[in-house]
Amino acid sequence: MISNPNLIFYACIAHKVTILGEFSKEPGLGDLAQQCVEIAPPHHSMFTHTVRKRTYIFSIHDPFVYFAIYDADLDQSEALSFLNRLKSDFEEVSGSGSILVRDNFAPRCLQVQFDSIIQKIMASDLPNSPAASRNLSLSASKGKNMVLTPLLGNKPNEGLKKKKRLSGEVNGDLCKDVTAMEKKVDVCDDANGCGFRDFSLPTQKSDHLHSGDRQKAKQVWRRHVWVVLMLDLFVCAVLFGIWLWVCRGFKCIAS
Repeated sequence: MISNPNLIFYACIAHKVTILGEFSKEPGLGDLAQQCVEIAPPHHSMFTHTVRKRTYIFSIHDPFVYFAIYDADLDQSEALSFLNRLKSDFEEVSGSGSILVRDNFAPRCLQVQFDSIIQKIMASDLPNSPAASRNLSLSASKGKNMVLTPLLGNKPNEGLKKKKRLSGEVNGDLCKDVTAMEKKVDVCDDANGCGFRDFSLPTQKSDHLHSGDRQKAKQVWRRHVWVVLMLDLFVCAVLFGIWLWVCRGFKCIAS
């Protein structure tokens, strides 16, 4: 159960990079979500990032991606519970097979089903609604056991204890600037469980490479200068020695 459903700004279900249905409280979030889904990190079951007091969360169950944008004041466990409920209701509506095994989906082809799922979840999360009391036991038992455990690996408390951090300045939306900022986020992968991973800036790496190349170029240039100077000194010394040998010392100057 979510303490304040109004803190959920956007949610969607996507098959790979195709959004099947979405819920949005603000214009433009659909385009942003499309960009986020397209760069969803592979080989992870959960990915979160916070920027400008908004958290972007992915729950990935290949080939489906459950994505949401919510206010940073909302607890992460509540956001996970929301996505878990979205996943379980979607699988319940999908039935035993035909939708889940399909590989070709049109954008927003399941919008009607998604709208009914969202309305059901939001209604059940209203504090004074009758559905809230009916679903309390479901979210406490079924929701945690079926969905949270796979997301967090063998130690459920381990993943939630880790905090996400953001370094560097951001000037806008997460996914528009995702390749222009350094991110440190909570991630969980199927092979290694939860852990703290660094997603480093490609631009920073490029700058470091260019800086290293410039230093190497300077070192090579200095070596070439010294080699040329040494050769000049050697040639001058040889010519001076020949001159002394021909003139038998400084007799040429004396005469």
